[in-house]
Amino acid sequence: MTLALVLAAVLPHTAALAQAQPGAQRPLPRDTLPAVMVTATRVAMATAAPIATTTVLRGDALRAAGITRVLDALRLVSGAAVVASGAVGSQTSLFLRGGNSNYVRVLVDGVPLNDAGGAFDFATLTTDNVDRIEIVRGPASVLYGSDAVTGVVQIFTKQGSGPLAARVLAGRGSYGASRTELGTSGGNTHAGFTLGGSRSATDGILAFNNQFANDVLSASARFGSDAGTDVQLAGRWSSSSYHYPTDYTGAVVDHTSEQTEHRLVLSVDGGQRLGSAAEVRVLLASSEFLPRTNDPPDGPADTIGSYGFFSRGVRTHRSADTRLNVHYAPRGILTTGVDLATDRERSSSLSLSQFGNSAGGFEAERHNTGWYAQVVGDASDRVSYSLGARLDRNSAFGSFPTVRANLGWAPMHTTRLRASAGSAFKAPSFFENFATGFVTGNPLLRPERSRSAELGIEQILAEGTLSLKATGYVQRFRDVIQYTGTPPSRGAPNYFNVAAADANGLELEAEYRPLEDFTLAAAYTWTGTRTTDAGFDKGSGALYVVGQRLIRRPPHTALLSIARSYAGGGHVQVVATRIGERDDRDFTTFPARALVLPAYTRVDFSFDLPVVGSIARGLAVTGRADNLFGAKYEEI
Repeated sequence: MTLALVLAAVLPHTAALAQAQPGAQRPLPRDTLPAVMVTATRVAMATAAPIATTTVLRGDALRAAGITRVLDALRLVSGAAVVASGAVGSQTSLFLRGGNSNYVRVLVDGVPLNDAGGAFDFATLTTDNVDRIEIVRGPASVLYGSDAVTGVVQIFTKQGSGPLAARVLAGRGSYGASRTELGTSGGNTHAGFTLGGSRSATDGILAFNNQFANDVLSASARFGSDAGTDVQLAGRWSSSSYHYPTDYTGAVVDHTSEQTEHRLVLSVDGGQRLGSAAEVRVLLASSEFLPRTNDPPDGPADTIGSYGFFSRGVRTHRSADTRLNVHYAPRGILTTGVDLATDRERSSSLSLSQFGNSAGGFEAERHNTGWYAQVVGDASDRVSYSLGARLDRNSAFGSFPTVRANLGWAPMHTTRLRASAGSAFKAPSFFENFATGFVTGNPLLRPERSRSAELGIEQILAEGTLSLKATGYVQRFRDVIQYTGTPPSRGAPNYFNVAAADANGLELEAEYRPLEDFTLAAAYTWTGTRTTDAGFDKGSGALYVVGQRLIRRPPHTALLSIARSYAGGGHVQVVATRIGERDDRDFTTFPARALVLPAYTRVDFSFDLPVVGSIARGLAVTGRADNLFGAKYEEI
C-alpha cells in the first residue's frame, strides 16, 4: 500500500498573486481545448477547427490539487501510461499511445531533455514555476525531429505579470515527506520576471536506504517593445539524490547504493516582426545533465561477487533554431526553419568484484541539421489545415525525411471533426551506435521509424454543459533497434534494426459541467499493441513475441474525476483511475519469465481551501491523499 497525505500553506506577499493566476482554482487541472496551443504547430494561432489531439494541464490548477510532479500530472492524460519502477525517485517512464518509452519528445521552454536516442526519466521533473504543460498526441517529427514519434510533452515556465508578489509554501506528509517553496514574480506590459525555488524530500517506503531529495531553482524574464521585438529567457536547475536498497531481484539488501542527478536547462527565445506580415524567431537551447551512481561495498566483509559500482556521466545538448513565419493569407501562416543541434555524451564506470576491478569509458558526439516547412491556417470559417515536411541530416545516420498532414472541419459550432496522417523517427542512442568492449555498437544503424493516422470527433451537447470526444488511431513501428547477445558473425555488432510492432487505439473523453462549480469528467482508453517481427527474440520470455502485446502498456484504462469548487476559491476533487491487466517480464530469472500484472483501481483525493479571516489575505491549506484506499499494485 502506498498512502501519502501532504498539508501545505500558501502565503502570497500581496493579494495580487492570486489575481495573476487565473487558472489557480479551476475544478479540474486539465483543459483539452485551449484557445491557442503552441506546441502542435509552433505558431500562436487558434484555428477555426482543431487539427491535432492536444491536452493542456494548467500549472496553478495542478499545484492546487497537490500535484508537484509532472509524472502525476501525465496520469490525467488519455493514452498516457506512466510506469514507475519503485518508490518516489525511482526511474519512471512514459508510454504514450502504445509506443516505446523513448518515443516522446520532452521539452522545457523549447529545450529538449531527452538523452540522445529518446530516453527520459520523469522521476525528478516537477511542476515548480510551471505555467502549463502542453501534450500533443501523434507524430511530430516534422517540427521537432527525432523522438517525437507518438507525441510531445512541453513544459512552459511562468512569465511574470502584475504587481510584485511572493509565494511561500510549507508542507509535511507521511513517510517523512516534506516540501518547501519560495517564489516571487511581477511585471508589466513590456517586462516581467519569475523566480522560485523548492525542496522536497521523503524517507521512502522501504525499511532502509530509500530516501529521496529533490531541489529545484527556476527563473524567467521577458522583455518586449512597441517595435515588435520580444525576448524571453528561462532557466531551470535541479539536483536530486535517490537511495535504493534493492538488488536486481528486488530484495532489500543494499545499505549504500545511491543515484544522484544534476540538470541545467537554459533557453533564449527572441522574435522580431518584419512589417505586418512576417516575423523571424530564434530559439537558443542548452541542456546539461550529470548522472552519478555510487554503490560502494556495504562493509569490510562485502567482497564476494560484484560488490561495488561507480559511474559518472555528462550529457549535453546545444541547438539553435531559426524560423520565419509569413502570413500569406488573413488566416494562413507559412513557417520555414532550420534547426542546428549538437549532442555529446561522456561516461565512465568502475566495477568492483572478487575477480578484480573493471573500468569502462565512453565518449561520443553527433551533429544534426533539420530543415522544415509548414503551412497552417483556415480554408474557411469551418475548415482548418496544416501540412508540413522536414529533412534531417545527421552525422551518424545520414538523411531522413518526415511529413505530416492535418485537417479539421466544423460542420456546425457544436461538432468538430479532424483527421491526420504522418511519419516520424527516433535516432539510435549513442550506446547503440558507438559502444565498445563487452558490447559492440553498430554505426550503420538506421533510425526507428513510424507511420500513423488518426480520426477524431468532438461534440458539444446540453447547451454547452456536456463535451464528448473520441479519437481513433493506427500506428506502425518499423526498424526497431534490438540487442542480441549472439551476433550473426564473429566481431559483428550487438544492435540491429530488426523488430517491428503495431499500436492501435481508441480514446474516449467526456466532461459534464451542469453548474459552474461542479465538474464530472470521465475517460477511457483502449490500446492494442502487437509485435509483428520479433527480430532476434526467442521464447515466451522475450521482449518481442510475434502476435503478442508489448510489455507495460495496459490495453484498458479508465479515469473518473469529480470536482467541486466553492465561493472564495476553494475546491475538492476525487480522481479514480482503473489500470487494466498488462503484460510484463520477470527479469530475476534467466531466461525472463512472461507474466501478467493484475488490474487495480487507485483513488486520489485533494483539496485547496482558503483560510477565511486569516491575518494575511491569500493564506490557504492544500491537502492530498494518494491511493486513498491503499490499493496494492506494481507498475513494473
